[in-house]
Parts: sequence; C-alpha cells; structure tokens
Amino acid sequence: MSFVQRVRAQAERHGHKLSYTFVEDRRGELAERRLTFAEADDRARSTAAWLAGRRMEDQTALLLHPAGLEFLTAFLGCLYARTVAVPSPLPQTDPRALERAEGIIKDADVRLVLTDAANRDMLAGWLREVGLDGTVECVATDTLDLPDPGAWAEPEIGPDTLAYMQYTSGSTSEPRGVMLTHANLLHNENEIWRAIGSPEEGVGVGWLPHYHDMGLIGMLLQPIYAGGDLYFASPISFVMRPALWLEMISRYRAGYTVAPNFAYEWCAARVTDAQMAGFDLSSLKFALNGAEPVRPSTLRTMVRRFGPVGFSEKAWAPAYGMAEATLVITSTPLGRGPLIRRFDAAALERHEAVPVADADGGGGVELVGCGRPIGMTVEIVDPDSREPLGEGRVGEIWVRGGSVARGYWQREEATRDAFAGRTAGGAGPYLRTGDLGFLLEGELYVTGRIKDVVIVNGRNLYPQDLEESARGVHPALGAAAAFGVEAGGEHVVVAQEVREQRLGDMSAADLARTVQGELARVFGVPSMSVVLVERGGVGKTTSGKIQRSRTRELLLSGLLPVVHAELSPGLAAGLAVEPTADGESAVESAVGAAAVHEGG
Repeated sequence: MSFVQRVRAQAERHGHKLSYTFVEDRRGELAERRLTFAEADDRARSTAAWLAGRRMEDQTALLLHPAGLEFLTAFLGCLYARTVAVPSPLPQTDPRALERAEGIIKDADVRLVLTDAANRDMLAGWLREVGLDGTVECVATDTLDLPDPGAWAEPEIGPDTLAYMQYTSGSTSEPRGVMLTHANLLHNENEIWRAIGSPEEGVGVGWLPHYHDMGLIGMLLQPIYAGGDLYFASPISFVMRPALWLEMISRYRAGYTVAPNFAYEWCAARVTDAQMAGFDLSSLKFALNGAEPVRPSTLRTMVRRFGPVGFSEKAWAPAYGMAEATLVITSTPLGRGPLIRRFDAAALERHEAVPVADADGGGGVELVGCGRPIGMTVEIVDPDSREPLGEGRVGEIWVRGGSVARGYWQREEATRDAFAGRTAGGAGPYLRTGDLGFLLEGELYVTGRIKDVVIVNGRNLYPQDLEESARGVHPALGAAAAFGVEAGGEHVVVAQEVREQRLGDMSAADLARTVQGELARVFGVPSMSVVLVERGGVGKTTSGKIQRSRTRELLLSGLLPVVHAELSPGLAAGLAVEPTADGESAVESAVGAAAVHEGG
C-alpha cells in the first residue's frame, strides 16, 4: 500500500464528515476555513493532474506556502503525482528562509517552486535576483486553472516510492535532504496513532510549522491517515497570542496536541489568568512534548498553571524522534504521564546511569524519560567499539524499523555513516542517531549529542545538564548553550540569555557569579565561565534546537551580544569579551527572529 491509497480510502470512507479547519485569530475572534477529506482529495487529484501535465513525475518541487489549507492540498497533490515534495519556510517565519531555499534548489535539482498568490511575486523577484529564474519556475497553486479531478491517472506508487524530502535544520551540520518513502510515512503515522490511543475519530489541535517533521507528520498528516478532525493555526498566531492554542483545545474538545518544550513554556509564561477564564482543558489526553530536551520544570509549571482548568499531569507524553526516522521513535504511553528521575552526576560522567533518592529533592541530575519504542528497535551502542551496552549504560542511540528513512539525497558517504551502522557482532543496519542516552526499565533517556559532550580533565559533561541547571537559577534567565573552548586547556562556557528588565535589584555581574556558583555546586567544576547575552544571542535552528557550535563560534569571533561575562582565569587571558553598546546586536538581528518564532 502507498500513503496515497491510504488517504484516498479515508476520503472515500469519511467524505464530508471529517475535515481540516484552519483557524485565524482576528482581534480575539476565531475565524475558520474548512476543508473536508473529500474536498482535499478532489483538490489533490486536480493538482496531481496538472503536475503530470508538466511531466513532474519523480521530479522535485519546492513548496513555499504560508500556514493554511493550500499547503496541504499542494503537498497531497505532489504525492498523488509521484512528485517529490520539499517543504520549506517563507521569510515571514524564518529570516534565513531564502538562503535556505536557494541551497535546497541547488542541492535537490528543483525546477518548480509552488507557493500562493500572496507570495508568488516576491519569490519570482528573488529567483531573478539570485539568477535562478531561467531554470526554476514559480507558480501560485491557489490561482491555477486546474484540471477536473477525474483527469488524474494514478501513477505507479508503491511502499518504496520516494514520497517527499525533509531537509534537516542543521543543528550540527549543513542541512541535508532526508529521503522518506511511502512506507516510512505509513509506518510512522501508524506509530503515532497507536501512541495517542488509536482513536476511531480523534480531534487534534496544533499550530506547528508544516515544513518541520513534527508539524507535517505529527500534526498535519495524522488526521487523514487515522481519520479525525484537525483544527490548526499558524505559528505566528501562536507566538503572538499563545492563549489561542489553549482556547482551541478547549473550544474544539481536542484529545491530542503536539509541540516542542519551548511552546509549553511560552504558554505558562505568557497566558494570563484572565485569558484562562472559561477554558476547559479536560478533553486533552495526550500532549506530546519532543523535538528538543524536555525540561522537568516545564512539565511541573504547566500542571501548576493550567491544572485548575483541566490540564492533567497524565496527559504529558514526552517523546524522542528525528527526521531520519520520519518523526517518532519512542513515546510515553497514553495516560501514564511523564517519568522524571534523578541520576548521579558523577556516574553519568562515567557513562553510567545510577538513580539517586529524591526524598529531600536531593542532588543529582534530573532527567525526563522519553517513553518506549513503538514498533521500532532501539539499541544503546558504544560509538567507538560498536559493542551493544546493557541497561543503564550511556552510549549512542541506534534505531531500526520501518520508519527509518532511505538516506540523504545525493550524499552517499553521509548515508553510509548514518544509516548503515552495524554492531561489532554484525547486527544491522541501524540508524546512528548521533544522540547519547540509555535505557532503564524499558524507558529511553536522552543525555545529549555526541559532538556536544564537553570533556574536562577526563570528565564527560553533558551540555543539556549544564544548561538546565543554569536556567533554574533566576527567572530572568532564558535559553542557554554550554560548550567547551580550548585555550591552554579545555574550558567550560555557558552562554546564557538574560532579560535585564527582570533582574530587579540584582546586577548582571552578581547573577553571572550566582550561576557560576550553582554550576560549581552541582557539577563539581570550580572554574566555569558564564557569559550573559542579550535575548536572541544563543543560536538556534529553525526548529528551536540549540546551536552550541554556532554560539561558540560567535563568542570566539567577538560577535556574541554580551551583557556581562565571568570568565575563568585561563580563558580570560585568551579571549576578549566586551559588552555590546547598543540595544540590539547584529547577531540578535540575524538570530532573534528565528528564536522568537520558535519561542525564544
């Protein structure tokens, strides 16, 4: 079976009964635009017939649409036509979108850009500016004179047919096109459906960008795979008024939603008591939290803030996944709630997970479990010896299963490195995720990225642990990036965003020293450097993941928007760090918009 056959069967079964509804916030009033499954199928067949007339079978098409229903039908039209869709952001949601799009066009041999009428002229002008107008055509799908749906002739599409490409956001490397097949889509959507309790006709609510794997697979395509209604808004609407998300859950009686950790944090910080009045979140049974480290404090704060209006701790569903595995690899079982445990910090440095008692809120590092594999095989493997490790041992997370992608587009060496992992005993092939973690009593805990681990005096420090401890010191602190700097030895640096207006009577210098003291207490490293930076100063990918190496490069090049720095003596001698004089640095201009879009 292909994903197209699944969608067509659902459209025939549910017709005009189930639908997608795009919700716009117009001065506090919700305006809706609805598209039934039958209408989506008709539009997809018409679009596919048009693409077939352009001989787009097995060719790549770049989709540059704003949030809304038009992207959905354009994407499905590509699937129906056996055209390889490549979703990507517009400049309104990513300041580096056009630079990214130019790279994708060249890498993926794109000859056709699909967009809407509102953005068509802008994109056509940009293509002329970069010299691509002679080879790439830009078309507005919402103004095309499309053929009748009956003109569509289904091409040969099987499980192994390439469905679309998901370009990674480049947290540790240049973006790469992950090749996803129809079998990958079917397998992962089924895993998600099982995770949310296999509802006959579930109701989902969301706002995630459709050009990210979580937004596309976890939000947009799940309803038409499983059979259910979706009510969704734009990411910009959510960032401007996060209460909209909760209002939609309450109004439409949503059973599930999906988002990264920052989004829940954004809600807890920005939704007022007055906005909460009248909300009823008791219908929500599954709140997936993934795509970035899940913070225990966020889980607790959400329950404390929104428990009185029905948000249950049991709804929490921390998860782990990545584009190379379509989306979800592990997820928390429906109704169980999060598993939060403390582990001995010194043992973790030795790559061992040793739980510690939490009777007194004790020490150690607090980690949130990311659930259990659903129809996937997860192994923890020593990345050097390739020996599988036992329970409670930290190593690289290796994955096998039907959701694992075909590989990277036109990157044979990178594909071999990532997708052809074999253990010392020859078992495989596995997807080597590049993430570190461990299994304990069947639960997966993620501790960091291999490339991000900081080694100081033979000790292995995980940046997420450092960042989590630093953030909890004061409410004025925001996103953080921890990394190592070589300067006559390895030095640990924590770059930390600070909102100076929230400091109160405390100075930035006092706060930096307080963070230093807390890190020294928790991790036993007396000489850590703390660099407080302006909001937006910590680099992030378009999906909100911390860019530690980029933040490190900005610090070393003097481009980090520093508010105050407390440097260890060995580092201070070789690093010139001066506070920025202006209110907004060049770095904030470049990175800040993406940070705000992803929750900052």
